[in-house]
Amino acid sequence: MDYLFGYGYVALKLFIGLAVFLLVLRTSGRGSLSQMTPTDLISNFVMGGIIGGVIYNPKITVIQLLIVLIIWQLLVIGLNYLRRHSVFFHNLVAGGDVALVLDGKFQMDEIKRLNIDVNDFATMLRIKGCALHEVAFARLESNGSLSVIRKEEGKNATLVVKNGSIVDGSLDEIGKDEAWLEEQLKKKKVSLDNIYAAEWYEEKSRNGRTRTGLFVVKGTTR
Repeated sequence: MDYLFGYGYVALKLFIGLAVFLLVLRTSGRGSLSQMTPTDLISNFVMGGIIGGVIYNPKITVIQLLIVLIIWQLLVIGLNYLRRHSVFFHNLVAGGDVALVLDGKFQMDEIKRLNIDVNDFATMLRIKGCALHEVAFARLESNGSLSVIRKEEGKNATLVVKNGSIVDGSLDEIGKDEAWLEEQLKKKKVSLDNIYAAEWYEEKSRNGRTRTGLFVVKGTTR
């Protein structure tokens, strides 16, 4: 009987911890990872640690578990209140949003400061249905998502240079060679070593004409 009682008590603690955890998620209004701030993520990790450390300790009662969870949540609520009402605490806890592209100009100082790899950047843009040369404005939000405003509708784009190096197979994909690339870079008066990204694009206008070009972002993160 003591054996069954012990596991029943563990199950009760686990049920209460799960109920509190779900209640916090429901009341916080952040049900997905993309909506969570660093404070929310840390809070969830700590709550998981508290629940995991308590359920197998018979010396800690259900009442003590509830008290600890309530104290922790009060601390998190207080911190979130300061974050919402104070710019200083918001930047300290969640960080601020950062403009990565302004009016089509890539903000290389911010990109270098955040150490954003061109592959990661290009992937985030593709998720938004956008290519590098199509970006008018791009902003990295405090929750880690990317907000993008496009210049116009594009058709095809291939990344040929990233951080001063030619992407393997990219020139073959667009039917070009390194001599062509060197010629294009000379026209733009930029060297290969000083390129964050270069993208070959093809797009069709409303009258059916195809426009092609090489879009270059100067600067590297190396």
